[in-house]
Amino acid sequence: MAVTGRARPRRDLVLQGSPAWPEISAMLSDGAVSVEVLPVDPAAGERCLRQIGATADSWLGAMALHTGGALVDNGWLRVYGGGCPQRRLPDLAAVNPDPEAAGHLLVGADVLGGRYVIRGRDPESTVDTVVLPGEPGEICYLGPDTLRWEPLSWAYRDWLSLLVGGAIVDFYHDLRWPGWEAEVSAVPPDRLLSLYPPVYTKEGRAQLADSDREAVGAEELYGLLDELTAERAARH
Repeated sequence: MAVTGRARPRRDLVLQGSPAWPEISAMLSDGAVSVEVLPVDPAAGERCLRQIGATADSWLGAMALHTGGALVDNGWLRVYGGGCPQRRLPDLAAVNPDPEAAGHLLVGADVLGGRYVIRGRDPESTVDTVVLPGEPGEICYLGPDTLRWEPLSWAYRDWLSLLVGGAIVDFYHDLRWPGWEAEVSAVPPDRLLSLYPPVYTKEGRAQLADSDREAVGAEELYGLLDELTAERAARH
């Protein structure tokens, strides 16, 4: 995992150029689903790049340097970048205050609290005591309906391009309800939807369209899902 506590020289970060960005920009523009690329303050983007230890020529680094993040498919998926305070989307450094210690890097989340992380090199990389599956550099996903971390066999580039390219539709087919588009697009990027009955219960999945849905703080829902995921893992 290319995360380090030592800041790279400016020349290494920025002046080498960002060959990944034109490709990413074209991919985001030509996506099969809606994509809103949020603006970023250049200084904030560079600061975020330094803090996460990425390089400007990587897809992850280019997203941090050139975007405030992205809202994919009416905001169902929030992709973290250099941060956009105006739209209340935090930056990669803010959601990963100590990635070396954590052993993973949070790169995106869905509106129901599911999260995508890049797995670190440590074979014992954990999220709230739960050991992450998969290989170093692989995207792992915590499903809000399964309460289980799963390896996706995708690198960051695969993850972003595939979901924007339309894979998000099938990926979330069983977790969407009639009219979700308008409802989800109204949820601020720093908040998530908490459903009752929860989608990790049989009743919740069966009554998805009729569930009570409330926008809550992201950290609140993350904490609850982490606690339940750890409890589930301890039982198995």
